[in-house]
Amino acid sequence: MANQISVRKSSGEKQEFSEEKLYNSLRNAGASDEIIQSIIIEIRKYLFEGIPTRSIYRKAFKLLRNQVRSTASRYSLKLAIMELGPTGYPFEKFIGALMNRLGYETHVGQIVQGNCVTHEVDVIAWKNDLKILIECKYHNLPGKVCSVQVPLYIQSRFIDVKTAWERVPENQEKNYQGWVVTNTRFSDDAAAYGKCAGLHLIGWDYPRRGSLKELVETTRLFPVTAISGLNKKHKQILIDNNYILCSDLSVNPKALDLLNLPPRQLRALKTEIEELL
Repeated sequence: MANQISVRKSSGEKQEFSEEKLYNSLRNAGASDEIIQSIIIEIRKYLFEGIPTRSIYRKAFKLLRNQVRSTASRYSLKLAIMELGPTGYPFEKFIGALMNRLGYETHVGQIVQGNCVTHEVDVIAWKNDLKILIECKYHNLPGKVCSVQVPLYIQSRFIDVKTAWERVPENQEKNYQGWVVTNTRFSDDAAAYGKCAGLHLIGWDYPRRGSLKELVETTRLFPVTAISGLNKKHKQILIDNNYILCSDLSVNPKALDLLNLPPRQLRALKTEIEELL
């Protein structure tokens, strides 16, 4: 019966409900088979025709959190990254830290002189002879799509900066790439243009290998907004004080004093953070 139910995505598109997708998402978060099966049984009771996928996700998250908080935090990654706002700067710092985990050195929020004009570049990453200019497109609402205008614009900026970089004699043997990273998705035209122009696009589920979701899960780089033991106000306090990553809280445990939590809640919070890292 569950497999015949249509669900509504955040974009408004309808698709058939897939227990396999739900199973895989819970499995990727680290839930055991026993827990997953118990959640799927409860979700079956909850389904109705046209149910929003967001409602299914929230229900599954609540059920998972009741059993294993740290696993629930990993399961809620997409929403957690959307909560990094309201500005795009925390997301830029997050992507810079992600590139660090991947072995790159980085600068975040740089003004760079191009061949024709100056540009504000979200992230510059480099390793060996490769230098990457990264534009971050952050959205705090589900269903948002990066249209083809985004890579078109970024490609022109990348070419202008690359031309200036290549004019420096010691840079002529280096390789350069332009990237666009978003926490949502790209339109079909945007993806097609990226492939044609040689611009590397990374979305939440794009490309199939090396998507933002996969990179975050592989590097275990979790934002503070993924911590299920914090409410929205607490998360914003940490972000406003430049604590973006769970690892920031591990290195600076006194940062949690900003939240004025009772001792019992503070101990539970520290345990969850340790399990995430």
